[in-house]
Amino acid sequence: MSRNYWGYRIDKTKIDFFRQELAEGKLRQGWGWDDEQNLRQLTMDSGARRNLPIFRKVKKGDILLVPRLPTWNEVAIVEATQDFDEGYDFSIHPELEDFGHIFPARLIKSFNRTNTNVLGDLRASLKQVNRFWNMSHCKDSIEALINHDELLIDSIGFSNRFNNLLTDNISKSLEQTNFYNSFYQQMNKQFSNEEWEYALVEGIRKILPEPILVERTGGPSEKDHGTDILITLPGLLGKSYGIAIQVKDYRGLMSDGAIKQIQKADYWNNENFTVIDKYVIVTRCLEDDHPEEDFKDVDGVTILFAEQLESLLKDIATGFIGLDRN
Repeated sequence: MSRNYWGYRIDKTKIDFFRQELAEGKLRQGWGWDDEQNLRQLTMDSGARRNLPIFRKVKKGDILLVPRLPTWNEVAIVEATQDFDEGYDFSIHPELEDFGHIFPARLIKSFNRTNTNVLGDLRASLKQVNRFWNMSHCKDSIEALINHDELLIDSIGFSNRFNNLLTDNISKSLEQTNFYNSFYQQMNKQFSNEEWEYALVEGIRKILPEPILVERTGGPSEKDHGTDILITLPGLLGKSYGIAIQVKDYRGLMSDGAIKQIQKADYWNNENFTVIDKYVIVTRCLEDDHPEEDFKDVDGVTILFAEQLESLLKDIATGFIGLDRN
């Protein structure tokens, strides 16, 4: 069956209400507190018009992913039981005096977005802040969850996800070349965008002994220092030295934006701390696709392309399980 996949947000202050309504086959939506906001004969807007794409685009059998349903930490997988423009009803809830838009749907199952079976492309798309968006590019990941027999509501942190991924790949392959390649490929499936930062912090900690400090420094203040990961090396007489890393989940051709960001890492310098090295790690861009003269130690910045990242992961695996790296 050919179907589309959509993201759909609810009013997260009314989770219990939406859960109860969905149990009765009704997927509610807000901006519906007046009869003139009925999408079949819309005469008053006040935000209701933003529901028209839902009304017009969702067809019977389509899948909608609804964050914060049926609980705060879960995402509901919901199937449209009719074309939404045919099965749509408008009925203002008498107590809440809103949420008049009703679409026909049923709950298939729910999952925790940090569950180990939820792949990175899906988690990245779920960060959308729109009320309604297309998720068909995550079709395979969503169908895998629908067809998964086990419970998907267990949460797992970045540290455990990284370690589980490492040990799972050990058990899957006795031949080291296959193991390393599989590990890199699985990392790309499991992690996306800033999640790579958490994973690499966990991995680098495994190959750098204490008292070397490895910490994630990405976040709102990154605009000032351009650093996602900061490695602090102890020196003598109270001095310390830093290695600053910028991580980009890029594919295809890399721009110079990440280089400009990591050049801000001198922000950390003071009388007791000096940044001595700067790196940009790009997770999926291939070095062979880039002219060597353009991206080779640019202004003191070293670029680690996908090939070098795979090599770094080999070092991490070696430190974790004691395999011969060669």
